[in-house]
Amino acid sequence: MTKMKRLAGIIAAAAGVLTLVTAPAATAAPQPTGDGFKTVTVHGMKLIPVKRTPTGARTQAAGLADADMFLIPSGLDANKCWDADLNTINRNGTKMQLWDCNFDADHQAFYITDNPEGYSRFQNVASGRYLDADLNTMNGNGTIVQLWDFIAGAKNQWWGGTVNPEGYVRFQSPSSGRYLTAEGNSASNGTRLQLWSFIAGGRSQWWGTGPA
Repeated sequence: MTKMKRLAGIIAAAAGVLTLVTAPAATAAPQPTGDGFKTVTVHGMKLIPVKRTPTGARTQAAGLADADMFLIPSGLDANKCWDADLNTINRNGTKMQLWDCNFDADHQAFYITDNPEGYSRFQNVASGRYLDADLNTMNGNGTIVQLWDFIAGAKNQWWGGTVNPEGYVRFQSPSSGRYLTAEGNSASNGTRLQLWSFIAGGRSQWWGTGPA
């Protein structure tokens, strides 16, 4: 297994520094499915690269060097991606779920940056908030995963990763040691993201589109 704590560093080395800027809203466009999505390989993990066009719209990036942000697909279904619930996106506690991948949707796009401690943070393009494990439910399986304002030094906003032999990545919270998981082993629209103990062979804990 290959350790992936510094995921953003790997991306930056291949693509240059990802600039964190506020992007204008765009009109949704029809999306490809399945193999219609272009992917880029980041240390064995495949992500969907997205770039900003001169008009402010979003489109697939040709490669790492062309990418401004990324979509993170589910190992259960490569057509389902991390999605910040639009009904709760304007406040802390935004629900994180799976939904049909849409590279023209800012609420599905994330900037990935390293912190000095060697972990990665995922910042949502639409709200500017960060992927966050809820401290009130941290001590057991089923920890809520949400978006929250940046908190300096907060381990519940840090994520480490390990690429498995199948070519997917598992994201682990250093706060609890549990893994980012799709609730109920489901990839249906609206499936909540949570933390859960390691599940051997559990595709609900796999992220990316599979082997390079």
